[in-house]
Amino acid sequence: MVETQTQSETKIPSLQDVKAASARVEQKAREVYDVLVDASVKWAGFSLGYGRTALTTSARALERAAERLATLEEKLPKKAPEAAAEEKAAASDATNAAPDPNVN
Repeated sequence: MVETQTQSETKIPSLQDVKAASARVEQKAREVYDVLVDASVKWAGFSLGYGRTALTTSARALERAAERLATLEEKLPKKAPEAAAEEKAAASDATNAAPDPNVN
């Protein structure tokens, strides 16, 4: 049995073909780059907006907490300065007084 083999000729690309292919690859690379940059900018804008919203919400919550603390402070009984001075004097007298020898 006789086998016949055929060989296909390998075409060597011309310089023009290489330049054209290179230009197509370069164009696709620019398109991919532009898509990535656009997507990155959009995600950055979304993230900044979300961060701003989170900070604004936190600030409002802190403001409400501060208002509640102020309300509680106002509700505390107010002591007159004289009453506070008398309490201080009584406390210092109690600590400076000598113990009563008749008390067991």
